[in-house]
Amino acid sequence: MNDKRSRNIFWLALVVVLIAAASVYSLLSSYQSEVESDRRVLLGRGQTALDALKAGILAHGRMGRYRGDRLAVILEELARTPEILALELRGPDGEILAFGGEHDEIPDAPPKLPKWDASRLVMARHVDFLSESGPGGAGRGRQGRQDTEDWSSFQKGIYVLTATLDTTEMRGAMRRHRVHLSVSIVVVCATLAFGSWVVVLLLKRTELAAELERERERAGRQEQIARLGAGLAHETRNPLGIVRGLAQSICDCSHHDCPVKDQAKNIVDEVDRVIGCINSFLALARPKEADPKQVDLDLFFEIFLPLVEMDSAAAEVDVHYTPCKLNILADEDLLRRSILNLILNALRASQPGSTVQIVAECCHSTLSLRVSDTGCGIAPDDLPRVTEPYFTRFSGGSGLGLSIVDQIAAAHGWRLRISSVLGQGTQAALDDITLMES
Repeated sequence: MNDKRSRNIFWLALVVVLIAAASVYSLLSSYQSEVESDRRVLLGRGQTALDALKAGILAHGRMGRYRGDRLAVILEELARTPEILALELRGPDGEILAFGGEHDEIPDAPPKLPKWDASRLVMARHVDFLSESGPGGAGRGRQGRQDTEDWSSFQKGIYVLTATLDTTEMRGAMRRHRVHLSVSIVVVCATLAFGSWVVVLLLKRTELAAELERERERAGRQEQIARLGAGLAHETRNPLGIVRGLAQSICDCSHHDCPVKDQAKNIVDEVDRVIGCINSFLALARPKEADPKQVDLDLFFEIFLPLVEMDSAAAEVDVHYTPCKLNILADEDLLRRSILNLILNALRASQPGSTVQIVAECCHSTLSLRVSDTGCGIAPDDLPRVTEPYFTRFSGGSGLGLSIVDQIAAAHGWRLRISSVLGQGTQAALDDITLMES
């Protein structure tokens, strides 16, 4: 369940990160689009001002001539337009012919491309007024007489029109866009974080509900098994004890020949096997409360492994434990019972000449104790049922061993994890065992 929950949280985090990245990217793109739109609007206004200035100068000019005082009036009138700080006209020789507005806002060298400063935009237009206004000639009044006012001829070359625009309004809009962007990002991240928190709570609630349901099923099963076990112990174990006593007396009697004694010995052995199954059943029906204490694993297995030597020798399978120099918190008697069941299952599944491995592996502050074999394995359909009472595929097996191990693990707060590949072997692990300082 912990692995499944970790995977769910990982995928949830990945989805949240992707959604957050997409949302932030969309907001940034929108912000950039709004900023570019504001810049294009101001550039368009600057182009319009230069176009108007050029048109005014050409409309004033007559046959390649112009009047300087009227040019100044034209530039001054256009400079009164909102957002325009200053306008300037320079001749081909770089001399300033006319200007309007705040002349300090005009740079000494007109820029070739629009130039953005801290609070202004400077733009320039290059125009050949001589070729666009036509050939020169004397200006005349309405009666055909020569105008007494002075006129100047457009010189051959490129004139420069310069306009400086105030960007205060645009920068205020950009600040508002930035504030909107920041607020939007905060809202998106807060919404995603809150949504993720809600989903995690729902996942946890689902897991707790499933765990509660399993506990209810386990409690109901234990109650049913306890009732059946009490009756079974009363009705079966005592009569079997009488049968065993009679068979044992036949074995001890000197008046019976060997075949009779052999049959009596078989009865004793079979009665012992059945009584062992009954005892396992009763152990499952009335589980012992765990009394955890510090257990030295290396010392534990040094004492325990000789107890399974006869079983391993009969199966012709070696049982190997890898020393780890670790101490755990466990009820030693229940730990011995659970490891014994796991090893006996592994021996039944193994082929002669193979090895059953017992390995302890640390995981942060807990330990995983694994019993692995390379035997017949468990079918995928059978794997979810292996801890059910009386479920077994072994001939002569009681089907209670893994149920008892699962019960012992639950009493300690551990988790029994079984993985298997059919035909390749099985690994049974007791996870989440508490580590103790050496």
